[in-house]
Amino acid sequence: MLSEERKSILEAEERFRHELKSSFEGIAAKIKSESQNVKAEIKAVEKNLGSKLMEFLNSSVGMWLLSSVVLTGGAAVFQRMQHHYDIEEKNKAQLVLYQFEIGNRIQNMKYFLRQAKTVGDAKSALEAVFRSKFPLNLDLKDQNLSALYFSLQQLVKGTSVEKSKKSMEVVRELEDAEYLLHSQKNNAPLDAADKAKLASLVSAIENLHIEAVAK
Repeated sequence: MLSEERKSILEAEERFRHELKSSFEGIAAKIKSESQNVKAEIKAVEKNLGSKLMEFLNSSVGMWLLSSVVLTGGAAVFQRMQHHYDIEEKNKAQLVLYQFEIGNRIQNMKYFLRQAKTVGDAKSALEAVFRSKFPLNLDLKDQNLSALYFSLQQLVKGTSVEKSKKSMEVVRELEDAEYLLHSQKNNAPLDAADKAKLASLVSAIENLHIEAVAK
């Protein structure tokens, strides 16, 4: 059996819980009501703002402002597109120029190397590694083959970049082979093994170049 004192404590606790619950429910209802009022006010403001904005845009000043923004923004976009297009076209033209110049030098080396009988003939054939005898563009005449390939790398993408890098490596081998020829006299007969090695290097450059251009 519970004592009177214990019953009084339990009843007091129960009343406290009931009052606390009622208080929380009242607060929640008030918050919900105020939230709904705020939402209604926001909608009213948005509606009023939207109508005011449309009213302004339909006015002469609004139409002028809108057209100015659209025209200015459109002009800026067009200018960026035009600039990008101009750069792309310039790069394409440069790319073709380098590719043809390199191809022209390779063919010149192949032709004169086939005709070479002496060390001097071979040296003359390999001059195209350093400068062009018959340039397609005078601006590229004095650029060596490595520099042309380096410029080409800046314009190509994907596997063509790797082909250009490999071509540069072979060009350097060709430069080294050409350097070794300088220790021999020009009128000395061209050794068959040396001629075959030089022809092989030029053919390797040609194959890499053709593959890169075909991509």
